[in-house]
Amino acid sequence: MRTFKIIPSVFLSTATLCFSIAYAGPITTYNNLTSFNTAVGALSITVEDFTPNSHFPINSGILNSATNEAGIAPGTIKPGVTYSTPLPGSGFFFNIDAGGGFVGGFLDTLDPNRVLTITFDSNTQYFGFDTNSLIGDGMNMRVNFASGSPYQTLIFSSSSIPEFFGFGSDAADIISITLNGRNTFSFAIDNFRFSTGSNNNVPEPASLALLGIGLAGIGAMRRKQRA
Repeated sequence: MRTFKIIPSVFLSTATLCFSIAYAGPITTYNNLTSFNTAVGALSITVEDFTPNSHFPINSGILNSATNEAGIAPGTIKPGVTYSTPLPGSGFFFNIDAGGGFVGGFLDTLDPNRVLTITFDSNTQYFGFDTNSLIGDGMNMRVNFASGSPYQTLIFSSSSIPEFFGFGSDAADIISITLNGRNTFSFAIDNFRFSTGSNNNVPEPASLALLGIGLAGIGAMRRKQRA
């Protein structure tokens, strides 16, 4: 039985008050990797597994393809994303750990209320990750777009077995994410997936040809009217 819950908080509500927020394109959440993969289609997806081993602490507070500390060599982390958390920190404030129900390493902190920021090198259409009950009573997620208001939600899992959460924006305008919880593990994620490029529909050549014919016809009509 799956207990993974995605609780939107993109509205304010009282007994009588509720308003919605408009986005540049439709957004979709996923709690099933199969449905996520179906939506992504042929779009290229990068999967970051955070290595099979533990690496701690990451004292710079920055993890990306250039990281060279805690036994992580440059190029170990796949390019395209930077994972960061504010300094200062002490102890195990930013780590890649192994175990905890995850296969291989997972990115986490032992500092309650610490915020993880995930920044994409270029605008992204889809992302997703695995998490589990290590996050305790939920992990707040904020998705930031190239323009407009952010999307905010609470991700909650009561399972020790990692479960998948995914997100998509048809506008391919996702620029960053923040994650933070209210438990010993403020965040704990693995197998972070993100898209490169856009899966928006592109007109087929035949459609483009018909469009060209139509525009040519409009131009001819205008010239005739001027004559």
